[in-house]
Amino acid sequence: MCRMLGVVSRGPVYYDLFEEFADLATQGMCPLGAPDERGHKDGWGLACFQNGALKVHMRDAGSATDASKYYGTAWKIAKLNIERAPGQSLIVMGHLRRASVGGLVVQKFAHPFVEERHGAMWAFQHNGSLLRDTGDSEKIDSQVLFETLLDHLDDRSREGVAQATKAARAVVIDKFGGFTGLNFMLSDGTALHVYRDFQTNGQYYTLYVDDLGEMVIAASEPILAMKAEPMPRGVLYTISEELKIDRTIIG
Repeated sequence: MCRMLGVVSRGPVYYDLFEEFADLATQGMCPLGAPDERGHKDGWGLACFQNGALKVHMRDAGSATDASKYYGTAWKIAKLNIERAPGQSLIVMGHLRRASVGGLVVQKFAHPFVEERHGAMWAFQHNGSLLRDTGDSEKIDSQVLFETLLDHLDDRSREGVAQATKAARAVVIDKFGGFTGLNFMLSDGTALHVYRDFQTNGQYYTLYVDDLGEMVIAASEPILAMKAEPMPRGVLYTISEELKIDRTIIG
């Protein structure tokens, strides 16, 4: 259960965006019916691709709002592409974690996760839970979902990611009894794929996408005056380096 951020920019990604996103660790919506209001302070992570190459990947346990490492990493990303040279692009992913199980509040379970597959480095972050235990004590369910996606990914195209998403969704329902939320962001550095799906608590499992002209932002809750119109359920948004947005119905 988390808050997520994704950005595709042809120029810089400004530092104040990271500050506003970090505020969701303490001010973001908590799941309805949750037994506490601890926010999303169990972990944080940032990943950044520059011109298709993974340049930054940092994550840790704890709250982003209390972590100098978070703000230092954000500043490092914000300094990239300061000069708007032609052909430059950034894809940034951010995650604020609310652990489903308290004992799993450790650095290795902080998102985004990265893995090399099909000649590319992939970054992945997720908001939601699988309903049945995966049987793997070394991985949380988000990592299992990531591996399932990659296992069904035949190529790096939008169509390939859409087919992998559809297949992974079917596996999760058949093998793990379904999910609370299946919201995720996935990138190989050439595009950002954003998917929203849920089987319960749709008021919490939200995602918003807005084209701000110089960049496209996706976030669990609107930040930086984004439009407050959530993505539809069961639709995969693919945002290219050129800021083109394509939509694919998954289910």
